[in-house]
Amino acid sequence: MVEESRSELLNKALAFVKEHENDSDEKQQAQMWVRDFLETFGVPYQKIKLGFEWRVNIDGNTKFVDHLLNGTLLIEMKSRDKDLDKAKSQAYRYVMNLSNEDLPKYVMLCNFNRIRLYDLASDNVWEFSVTDLSKYIDLFGFLVGKQINVEIPKNPVNEQAAKMMEALHKKLLESKYPRNYADLLMTRIIFCLFADDSGIFQQNQFTNYLMNETREDGSDLVDRLAVLFQVLNTPENERFQADVLKKFPYINGGLFEHPQLTGLPLTTEIRTHLIETSILDWSRISPVIFGSMFEAAMDDTRRHNLGAHYTSEINIMKVINSLFLEDLKKEFEHLCTLKHGRESRLKEFHDKLSNLKFLDPACGSGNFLIVAYRELRRLEHEVIDEIVQGQMVLDINELIKVEVAQFYGIEIVPYAVSIAKVGLWLMDHLMNVEASELFGRLFLRLPLHAGANVVNADALEVDWQEIIPTDELDYILGNPPFLGAKKMTKENKETLSKIAPKMKGIKNLDFVAGWFIKSARLMNENPNIKSALVSTNSIAQGIQATLLWRELRTLNININFAHQTFVWDNEANVMVVIIGFSMHNSKEKHLFTYPNMKDAPIINGVNSINEYLIDEQFLLIDPNTRTQVSGYPPMTLGSLPLDNQQYIVSEDRKDEIIKKYPEMVSYIHPYFGSQELLEPNKHKRFIIYTKDIPFKLLTKMPDIQKRVENVKEFRLTVAEEDRKLSKTPLVFKRDRYWKQDVLIVPRTSSGARDYVPMGYFDSSVIVSDAAYQVADASLLLFGFLESKMHTVWINLVAGKLKSDFRYSNTLCYNTFPIPNVNDKDQEKIKNISKQILDTREKYFKEGNSLRDLYGRIMPTDLQLLHERLDKAIEILYRKAAFNSDVERVKHLIKLYQKLVSKKI
Repeated sequence: MVEESRSELLNKALAFVKEHENDSDEKQQAQMWVRDFLETFGVPYQKIKLGFEWRVNIDGNTKFVDHLLNGTLLIEMKSRDKDLDKAKSQAYRYVMNLSNEDLPKYVMLCNFNRIRLYDLASDNVWEFSVTDLSKYIDLFGFLVGKQINVEIPKNPVNEQAAKMMEALHKKLLESKYPRNYADLLMTRIIFCLFADDSGIFQQNQFTNYLMNETREDGSDLVDRLAVLFQVLNTPENERFQADVLKKFPYINGGLFEHPQLTGLPLTTEIRTHLIETSILDWSRISPVIFGSMFEAAMDDTRRHNLGAHYTSEINIMKVINSLFLEDLKKEFEHLCTLKHGRESRLKEFHDKLSNLKFLDPACGSGNFLIVAYRELRRLEHEVIDEIVQGQMVLDINELIKVEVAQFYGIEIVPYAVSIAKVGLWLMDHLMNVEASELFGRLFLRLPLHAGANVVNADALEVDWQEIIPTDELDYILGNPPFLGAKKMTKENKETLSKIAPKMKGIKNLDFVAGWFIKSARLMNENPNIKSALVSTNSIAQGIQATLLWRELRTLNININFAHQTFVWDNEANVMVVIIGFSMHNSKEKHLFTYPNMKDAPIINGVNSINEYLIDEQFLLIDPNTRTQVSGYPPMTLGSLPLDNQQYIVSEDRKDEIIKKYPEMVSYIHPYFGSQELLEPNKHKRFIIYTKDIPFKLLTKMPDIQKRVENVKEFRLTVAEEDRKLSKTPLVFKRDRYWKQDVLIVPRTSSGARDYVPMGYFDSSVIVSDAAYQVADASLLLFGFLESKMHTVWINLVAGKLKSDFRYSNTLCYNTFPIPNVNDKDQEKIKNISKQILDTREKYFKEGNSLRDLYGRIMPTDLQLLHERLDKAIEILYRKAAFNSDVERVKHLIKLYQKLVSKKI
């Protein structure tokens, strides 16, 4: 069939299905159903009416066939959902008793729900839903004298297809085909495979081209594909190719614009591999996973460096539902209830949908854009259906207004740009098929237009207004690269700094911060823009949350919905958050919490959402807080020798030095960081405190002198700002040895602990920079720091490494609000604190460590003492008992804000 007549047939098939969608009764509706079915395929009515109730003699009895086109097709109808196997037995019995001149070539069974077609010559069988008739019209070409091309039954595209395509891509690269051309070839092949099975091409047109127009040895495969791609980019009236190529439709859209590199002879294996891949049912491919299937073929290291991770559809829906879809659906539902002006308001709403503009400034293979487009189209279909209210649609082209041209993307990887464009076109086609089936009229957008507005650029370098004017943009969404501050390259940090050169601490932020800041600035140009971005959860913790939101709040940005930490359900294997933000401060905010990070969220209506994604006002803690907010002694990081392990020694080496130089006993100290604090018997280190060694004594100890010389030489090789320290090798880079008893607090601690283990040590201990210290800390302070109130505060403001705390003196200790305590209560807290220390000591003597005592299971007596301490401390914050950690956090925030306001 030529394309025009095929389109007409598709329209007829769609209209037929729509007309008879409620038919179900064999006796009352079968004849009209058969008549309309055959007329759909061009069988003249005069010929149709002769075939009803065709008489056949069986064992001397006259039976009646539902319909027979003698010599062509026998049709047996049954009521809706009746067993077709029984109908088959009946139909075959009729066939066996027909005269030779009346014998049909095909038998069709139908129960108004499903159609089953038998080819009596080849024993091939096809079965499908009546609603899918438009997908199988080529099967009935025999009704107008065309031969059926018998096809191998197809399986839907699945992981097998992804692996096959990845293998094909790999074979191209192994054959020395350039990477960029291999990527382009793969993208084009995928489109052709999809087009082959989805009605864009005639059924199996591409597969037949591969089988019949290329050599079996694969030597001309790339060249023949290049010719085809050129044809697909050429309007039909400008072609001079042979008939086989002329029958392919004009695709356009830029997909086949650039020439494919030719001259590479491939192999029989690659050609066979491609043909085997084409046998799968590519009409079932989801454009949502289109990109992810082939991103798997990218080099793993390259993907990691770019922070590329596939986003599941479930997680995409978490973003778009709250960002725009739920609001649009609520607006639509409200319009449907109007008694006056309903139709005009619905049409205005339809126009609104067709004018919305979306930007994903880190779109990868386009998953967010593709799902957003699909959901907007489906909402449009509902709107149209409500407007026409079941009436037959005469011209669907005038009704469909939403287009891929409304969707914009920025992507740094050229190959992913091609994938995103094709994915959007594929989704557009699938939505056109849905619209055709819904409204009973064919809707096909060919040739493609260049409306897939995805550009190849660095999103943090390019001006987004060059991609789409700010005053036209409505929504920014996406999943920017998952690059933590510590994993960023020097170039990444420089790129981030260019975005906000005056922002303090920007180089300490994750890469995703750049997308938040650029989105916020666009919002200041157009306050109607709303955004929702996925990020690793570190952006809502510790210094990250403080730095980012101190900047965004100066731009008047608010958080209107957020998903607290949950686990990404794919190969990314990270913990993430979703933040929906804009200049508009919504009265109805939604906070999604996860009791279990792998389960479905609980939706909470809240009044506020702050930088830590909790129901509270913004804290905006000063990251450079130098004093403790409640007036307690300073906490400092330990010492940093910058010695290249010359001054830090093991216990054995310490003993050797003292044996050789007994005077050194006064100058070698226990060296404690977090590990030594938690397991002092397992981790034993010592450090030579060279600053105290008399110079005359030093000259008598050549081994120690050599160590000092090594430090001097080492410091000449370090970063430029530290090289000057080579002039003073006897002094630590950072000397924090106070020669006092100290309370040591670890820099990192397991998030599974109820309390952060910390401990007292005498003045002989030098604390390393792997821990914090408070000199001469009181038992009162110890009690507050070992309380649950302190733990929940840390959980709020501290940074985390996965689920572990990263303690900070400025963010955690200096900001921790401690209430005023009278003398009586001070003694009570000190007494319980002393009991905790004594109980620990009992267990230390039995060989236990702090790590043992503060594991998932604590000794009962120690646990009970901590609970006593918690009660004694919490009543100092408020008389009423706290019912949850949420209440504790809210109270601490209010107290912190009160204390800070007094200092201003």
